[in-house]
Amino acid sequence: MFPGGIMKNRVLILLCLLAALSLPASAANILFIGDSHSVGPFGWKMDELLRTVPGAKVGTYSSCGSIYQWWETAKPTPCGYFFRDMDGKTEKGTKGPTPIFDTLMKEVKPALVVVELGANYAGYESDDFAVNDMKKLVKKISDSGAACFWITKPDARKKADIPRILQLTYKAVTPYCEYFDSTLVTKYPAEGGDGVHYWSPAGTPIAKAWAEAAFVAMKPLLDKLPAEKP
Repeated sequence: MFPGGIMKNRVLILLCLLAALSLPASAANILFIGDSHSVGPFGWKMDELLRTVPGAKVGTYSSCGSIYQWWETAKPTPCGYFFRDMDGKTEKGTKGPTPIFDTLMKEVKPALVVVELGANYAGYESDDFAVNDMKKLVKKISDSGAACFWITKPDARKKADIPRILQLTYKAVTPYCEYFDSTLVTKYPAEGGDGVHYWSPAGTPIAKAWAEAAFVAMKPLLDKLPAEKP
């Protein structure tokens, strides 16, 4: 026979162990960042789809006009932002600072980072700058241990710069990120819109289909995320 105090302590320890075993596994969080395309219908749909992943909590942050450098310096967007945090709280506006990526990583603690960036490097003449800027982001994701899924710029009415941007993006993100070529699933309407964004009535269905195609391509990574215990 054990003394009453020892027996009581052992029972308490056993109960604590059983309680710990019954707790659900920590959810596999997802961080999604993007530029103006993610401020609009593409980003809204992608955010919606990511939040259907069982057990996952999602933080979505997009800043119009951004390249990765903005996510280090908090450069204000002049053309719009769309945020939705892990609790589902949404913020939208025309002007505001681009979130700091390191801060988002600490807050979200993602197992997967989904990136939709690249289009805005068309305004930079230096290929080296574009590649190195994207590589900084890729390295931070890789060093964190998170998986990475990179979504490229979509088709646009002016096509001259598209091959260059796709090549620079591919060079920067492989082999560390899964690479999704958005131009394969988008075709910009011949009329309407601004020639770049899929925000018009004709462009919105294309943006939603683009998000759905990227989400399907992401499935192998999503299937590897830690599942929540029943």
